[in-house]
Amino acid sequence: TAIATRLWQWLLLPLTFLMAPVHGVIINWFGHIYGYVNFKMKNTSKNLFRFDFLMMGEGYHNNHHKHASRANFGVKWYEIDMTYVVIKLLHTMRIITLKNT
Repeated sequence: TAIATRLWQWLLLPLTFLMAPVHGVIINWFGHIYGYVNFKMKNTSKNLFRFDFLMMGEGYHNNHHKHASRANFGVKWYEIDMTYVVIKLLHTMRIITLKNT
């Protein structure tokens, strides 16, 4: 099959299904407890890391709460949103179209 080439790979499917919810819990839990704030909000959202390449920009939780509809959650020069880099690449390749780029 195209999804798994070996039978044992099907055993990893539950882990795959759990990755997104666990990732969401980690970001939403720690993103309201630890970190720094760029924008005063009526909530406790915080940015977890100054350079968030490992979490692909998800750690810019305060920025996300302020500008939820933006594709790029990095606001300051050192806040590099790697997901936005991928989005820009896909836009450049004309695979997707970004609004207001």
